[in-house]
Amino acid sequence: MHREWERLVEKFVQPLQGLSATQCQQHPRRRTESWNVQQVVVHLVLTYRSTAQLLERCLTLGPPPADRLAPGQIAPRLLVIGLGIFPRGAKAPEFVHPDRLALPAKSGPDLIVLLREELARMDDLLTECEAKFGASPLGSHFAFGPLTARQWRRFHALHGHLHLYQVKSLLRANGRD
Repeated sequence: MHREWERLVEKFVQPLQGLSATQCQQHPRRRTESWNVQQVVVHLVLTYRSTAQLLERCLTLGPPPADRLAPGQIAPRLLVIGLGIFPRGAKAPEFVHPDRLALPAKSGPDLIVLLREELARMDDLLTECEAKFGASPLGSHFAFGPLTARQWRRFHALHGHLHLYQVKSLLRANGRD
């Protein structure tokens, strides 16, 4: 697995390793509309699966014709992919909302395994696409437009770190450090 993603998974180990399935289901006090730990991890897993499906399609059919950046994608792409800054308060699209994947309650160690497996699968597909298509765009992200393998890796690394911070904040809010 790509070293940056391996480091990301390892950063999730510390806060998640001792959590029971019950603890992973706890919402922040007085903010029950916020995601719990499992929902955050499931959201990440769904983003990895979505990208993996796009990459599988690319391997089967070849890269899509070169899409142009839509005017509404220029600023988000520059901000996130270019500068590494995620805007606060952005809502997850429905197709990667944690409610889309009904999983039984999982413990922290189970969530770490799930995260690692899905990242490794997506990483294998990115590596295969990169070997086959080089630096060509492999498909479009709904907010950032067409992305190369390198750009997909950057997006998922930044996105994972954003949600790692969210998990740590959630655990602090629930009295776990």
